[in-house]
Amino acid sequence: MQKDKLLKIFENLSAYCQKYKVVSEGELVLKIRECVKSLSDTEIEVLERRLRGDLETLIFKSITSKDKISVFSPDMRTRINYQGEIFYCLPTHRYMSEELEATFLRWAKIRNPLSVLKIVITDFMERCNYQVKNEVSRGENEHLEMRAVKNGKNNQRSVHLFIFPSIKFVSHFREKSHSLLESSEVGEEKVFVVPTEKTPAPFISFIREHDVGGTMIWVVDVAKRAVNPLIGTPRDTEIENNFEEPEQARSAVSVWMKKMHFVD
Repeated sequence: MQKDKLLKIFENLSAYCQKYKVVSEGELVLKIRECVKSLSDTEIEVLERRLRGDLETLIFKSITSKDKISVFSPDMRTRINYQGEIFYCLPTHRYMSEELEATFLRWAKIRNPLSVLKIVITDFMERCNYQVKNEVSRGENEHLEMRAVKNGKNNQRSVHLFIFPSIKFVSHFREKSHSLLESSEVGEEKVFVVPTEKTPAPFISFIREHDVGGTMIWVVDVAKRAVNPLIGTPRDTEIENNFEEPEQARSAVSVWMKKMHFVD
């Protein structure tokens, strides 16, 4: 019976791996956890005793290395580092750069839910005495729009926020959504809000390849519930004062730009 349970897990994981051909380390861990949680505590205990180890760890190792615990284990031991993330693919599969990109974007939507980014940026804007309203969700969890308004004594400030699960979504958005960017009200500041990444690689690639014009880019650190500027300076000093470490963030971008110029 226990062998049948393990076989079922590997059948589900094989179907998932065959569907995408390339999977990120993070989504593979989550998929394995989902499959293991379908078992009862007793079934997990029996399997771990028989296999002599943590079931999730052993399954992951079986899929991503030569140490198989079952002949039915999928083989995804080809390991690739792309944009700071680890990916696995079938040894016989000649992966395409488009598949790596698609997998990166798929994983970004999983690890950086727009709902969580929205909470952090809303809290940030409210600390700056803005009222956030007019939320619009577009695409399949690919971006979220909000407007933040601040009423002053002599004028009203408005910020149009475009929230993405990764900076790599920004280029896709700009290619398809010129009208949305142009729909901002006169005098309204536009901001692309993106999360932190494991390495600076996605940011460096973006800065190298794209010019966002007058649109600012802010980076959200969900763990710290902090926001920092990547590109651009807001007109409202209260926003600038609420960034976590604006000078350090801008200094990092300056260093990246110098390195890019040196490489070129």
